[in-house]
Formats: sequence, structure tokens, C-alpha cells
Amino acid sequence: MNIDDYLSLLNEKHQVLTEIYDYTKSKTFKKSEDEIERIEYYLSNRQNMYDKLSIIEKNIKKLNVNNIDNKEVINIINKNDKIINNILKLDEEKKEIMEFILNLLKNNIKSVKSMAKINNSYLGTYENTVGGSLFDSSK
Repeated sequence: MNIDDYLSLLNEKHQVLTEIYDYTKSKTFKKSEDEIERIEYYLSNRQNMYDKLSIIEKNIKKLNVNNIDNKEVINIINKNDKIINNILKLDEEKKEIMEFILNLLKNNIKSVKSMAKINNSYLGTYENTVGGSLFDSSK
């Protein structure tokens, strides 16, 4: 194992964590249906950042690092831990709004499904009949 490779990956991880933290901190949302598209965009961008982080984590695991007693490594790990804790705090603050929006979306999906069922029930009667054969009074 090369300590320089490990340090490089830890620094990359630090950069991505900082990017996630700054992005999370910069976004505020309201409990409103108008926010749905903004939140979807926000979550998509954040997911891309987490995907980068996941790749870095896999590369760190490949190095099979155990108990490094290097001050620089320990310092970066401590910084990363602090950033992770700060991200978790921010997520906790946004959790209530996200849950409100999720419930709003669920209710809207149920409403759309109900409307589709009613529409299909009403129009389905007429779609599968040949013109004039269902209610033809001469038969």
C-alpha cells in the first residue's frame, strides 16, 4: 500500500464531501407544491455527488488500509468526519420539508391513478364497441 495513494483518495473524498456540504447548505426549500421540481433537481445533483463519493470509497477499500499512524491522514479523516456530521445535521433540518413533499407527491399520484381508472371505466365502454352496435335500438 502506498501512503500517497491513500492520501490522494482521502483528499478527493474531502473535496467531494465539501462539495456536498456546500451544496446542501446553499439550498433552502418551502413546503409547497411549487418546490417539487427544484427538490427533484437538488436530489438528482446530490445523488451524482454521492455516486462520486461511492467510487472513491471503493478505491479506498481496494487499498486495504489498516491503522495508519500518519498525522496528515488522521487530520484529513477527522475533517471528513466533521463534514459528514454537518451534512447529517443539514439533512435532518430538511427532512420535514422532504417528507411533506413526498407525501404531497404520493397523494397526487393516487389522485392521478384514480382519475385514470375513472377515465378508463367511462371511455373503455365506448372504445371496444363497433359504432352503433352497443345501443342500437333496431336490435
